[in-house]
Amino acid sequence: MIAMNDRTGERDTRRAPGMGTGLVVGCLVGVLGMCGLGAVGLYLLASKAGLIADGDGGLGELAGLAVVLLLVAAGHVGASVWAWRIRPKLVAVALTQAPHVAAYAAVPFWWSATWPVWFILWAAAALAAAGWLTVWFLTVPTVARRAVVYLTAMAVLLAVNIGGIFATGWDRTNGFGWKGQPTPWAAFIALTATSCLADHGFHNNGSRVVEADCALTADRDYTGYYDKPRFDNQLADEQPREAFQKWWGWNRDYQLSFRLSWDQHTTTVDGKQIPFPLPDEISGTTATIEYVLTIESALHAGPDEPYTMTADTITETWHVQFKTVAIGGWKVARIDIPDPIRAAFREN
Repeated sequence: MIAMNDRTGERDTRRAPGMGTGLVVGCLVGVLGMCGLGAVGLYLLASKAGLIADGDGGLGELAGLAVVLLLVAAGHVGASVWAWRIRPKLVAVALTQAPHVAAYAAVPFWWSATWPVWFILWAAAALAAAGWLTVWFLTVPTVARRAVVYLTAMAVLLAVNIGGIFATGWDRTNGFGWKGQPTPWAAFIALTATSCLADHGFHNNGSRVVEADCALTADRDYTGYYDKPRFDNQLADEQPREAFQKWWGWNRDYQLSFRLSWDQHTTTVDGKQIPFPLPDEISGTTATIEYVLTIESALHAGPDEPYTMTADTITETWHVQFKTVAIGGWKVARIDIPDPIRAAFREN
C-alpha cells in the first residue's frame, strides 16, 4: 500500500506493517510473558523444594538460571528491535528469533538434567551466531565473495563449537574414561561405588560428582548387577574385578543384596607413607593402600529370605595397588585378599 505524507504531500514509499511486524510484536509479548511465568514458576518450585529457605547451592543454581535467562532475553529484545525497525522477510525474523525461543524451551529439560545451566546460553549464542550469519548472507546471496566468507565463518563456528563440546565432555567424564582419578583413594571410592556393593554411591567423574547407576529394579535386584561402564573406567587391569566377583555371584545365586564398607588404613605412594588428612590430588607412579572390608548387611527384599548366610567373620583385608596411566591420573591395578571371608548359605 502506498500512502501520501500529510506534511509534504509526497508519496510515502515505506512498507506498511505486515505479518513480519505482527510476528515481532508477538515475540516481544511472548518474551515478557515467559519471563513472568518463568519467574513465578521458579519461585514456586524453589519454595516447594526448600531451596529458598535453605539458601544453599540450589539457590545458586537458580541465580545462574536467572543470569542466563536475562542475557538470552536481552539478546532477544535486541533481535526483536532490529526486526521491528528493518521489517525483514519472515525467514530472517525466524532465524534471529528461533535461538532465543529454543533457549526458553530448554529450561524445563535443564531442571531435571545434570548439565549446567550455562549450556543453554552457549547453545543460544551458537545458534544466534549461525542465524545472523545466514541473514547477512541472504541479503545478497548471489555475490561469490559473500558466499565464501559465509561458508568460512560457518566452518569456523562449527569447528569452535565441536572443539568446545569435546573439551567439555573430556572434562566432565575423565577423558571419556581414559584418564584416571586425581588420587588413588578417589579411584578406589569410584570403584566401590560403581560395584553397587558399597554403602555409598557417589564418586568423582571428571569435574563432577556423580551417583553410580545402582538403582535396583525387579530385573536387577539379584542379577549381580553393577555400573559396568564406570566400574571398567577405574581399572588399569582386569585382575581387580575378581575381588568383587564372589559378592556379585552370591547376590545372584542366593538372592541377597550386600552392603559393604571399606576402612582405609596404611597408604603409601611411591614408597612414602601418606598421613591423614589426605590431599585432594597427588602425583606419583605407584601406590598401595590397605583397606578393611566389613559386611554391613546381607538382606533379601521381601518378607521371606530364601537363604540364610553364615560366615566365619564379617571382615577381610584388601591390599590394593594403584598406578598412574599414560594420559594422567590413578587407576586400580591389583587387589590381593590374603584371608577372604568364607560363607555358607542354607536354604530356608
